[in-house]
Amino acid sequence: MRPGALLIRLLILDAVAALLCTIAPRFVWAVLGCFAGIVLAAVVEALALRRVRIEVERPEKIALALDETESMKLTLWSADASSALSLTIRQVWPNLVDKTSTTKHGRLRANEQLTLEMPVRGITRGSAVIEPPAIAMTYRGLMERIITAGAASELHVLPNLKAVRRLHKRLNSFALRGLGARTAPRIGKGREFDRLRDYVIDDDYRDIAWRASARHGRLIVREFRLDRSQEILLCLDQGHRMAARVAQITRLDHAVNAAVLLSYICNRMEDRVGIVSFDTEVDRGLPAGRGSAHLRAITSYVTSLEAAYRFTDYVALATSIRRRLQHRTLILMMTVLPEKEERFPLLRAVELLAPQHLPLIVVLSDPNLKAAAQQQPSNRIELSQNLVARDLWLGRVELMRDLRARGALVVDSTPEDAGVDSVNAYIDVKRRQML
Repeated sequence: MRPGALLIRLLILDAVAALLCTIAPRFVWAVLGCFAGIVLAAVVEALALRRVRIEVERPEKIALALDETESMKLTLWSADASSALSLTIRQVWPNLVDKTSTTKHGRLRANEQLTLEMPVRGITRGSAVIEPPAIAMTYRGLMERIITAGAASELHVLPNLKAVRRLHKRLNSFALRGLGARTAPRIGKGREFDRLRDYVIDDDYRDIAWRASARHGRLIVREFRLDRSQEILLCLDQGHRMAARVAQITRLDHAVNAAVLLSYICNRMEDRVGIVSFDTEVDRGLPAGRGSAHLRAITSYVTSLEAAYRFTDYVALATSIRRRLQHRTLILMMTVLPEKEERFPLLRAVELLAPQHLPLIVVLSDPNLKAAAQQQPSNRIELSQNLVARDLWLGRVELMRDLRARGALVVDSTPEDAGVDSVNAYIDVKRRQML
């Protein structure tokens, strides 16, 4: 229990009146009477507030999409209030969201419900407990009673699936399953089996199906067609460079959102998609697959990823991929380019992958670095910053040029646009039949 705003104002006015009593002593009893009346009213209101019980209802489990602002509903009611209550509700949030607390004001009438919406934005993947809200209630503002009402809830911040939902209708409308029906011709023979037929002159002896030939008493060959279902491997860097935050979201979280979006697109395109994460070591990840169950497994896998302050070993990733994958695969790597002195492991990794696989590197760039490199300095401090930023920026440009020269596709994207740029690059690879 604490004094309300109205009680404090009335006591101040009564104190001012008491000072005026030095000029007009006959008003002393009136001032004392007002003081007694104010105190009595405050005591009556405090006793009335002690009998009030407030019920709070909200979901036991709350799921937020990463980097999306959503509203959490809070419903309050009371069957014990004799008249309308003025409420101040303060909710303290865990560190998974951008705000430390949210304060709302409302008026709860007797035997009625009050519904409040609290906007909240998830900035870190994970789970936490939301404590019950603190409620300050008063009838007339003389006294306020502070209580905690309701039960604790579980908060889960998940990868952003809203971008997938937004694209779902568009994909159905434009029928992206048919993408690739008019593609650039690709010379060569696929490995997807089509049918068996009789042998004709100039057929490759390696295509002869010997068991079928023995069964039919004549030469039978296997015929193949260009692969319609291709394999995509998503590689998420979770090293120290991915821990930096852009718009309150870590670069890894932006990469996770992009990976979930791209996995859905690959599944709609009837391609098989797998995923791994790496830093100093490469984890087992998930093998290539497709279907709704596989998409749920990918979402569950990326939810548990966290950026660690460890070195990123690109050569270990390339070695692991060469050992695991036998067929040509699109290796889509989301990372931050290393500095000039640390570029050689990345170049070596591309050299190891490029002969057999198609590396596609999505570079999460820093827009502030480019702005600092292009600004016109006005003093010595800005000149120093400009020179350093320009040197770093030119080093990035040179590294991307070297990566392309070694057979890799490079997409320079901001963390916020990584999902859209990755999808565009993937569709371009499909259109050009580069796999």
